[in-house]
Amino acid sequence: MLGIVIATHGKLSDGLKDSAEVIIGATNNIATVNLNQGDDVQELGAKIKTAIEEVNQGEGVIVLVDLVSASPYNQSVLTVNSLDAELQESIYIIGGANLPMLLETINHQILSTPVEQTAQAIINQGSDSLSMWHVSQVDVSDDEDEDDF
Repeated sequence: MLGIVIATHGKLSDGLKDSAEVIIGATNNIATVNLNQGDDVQELGAKIKTAIEEVNQGEGVIVLVDLVSASPYNQSVLTVNSLDAELQESIYIIGGANLPMLLETINHQILSTPVEQTAQAIINQGSDSLSMWHVSQVDVSDDEDEDDF
């Protein structure tokens, strides 16, 4: 089974996992790692390594982090670089994590999609899930036409 690690600033990782479970029910093989105010960043790397080892079942690991080039991301990269070359090949670190990306990851975990394909699908979902709405985009002429019988 694909392993999933969510590593973020604060308790965002716990919140993402909790939100996913509200939507799809209980999840499997997901570990969360939090970097809280005042935590030692070096210890974060050790926590990420432990989480990777916990969820690694030989089918790859996706590490979702909140910000590219921030501490959870950097410590994930350093941690993965310290692992055996074979294990490094099966781990993907993806920055900019959001709820749609986590749900996509879980769906591919359930479907047993290969980790390489899963990683690209997560990136695609991340960009596809962005949207903007503003009142100026509403075409009021459509509403007026509906009242005409």
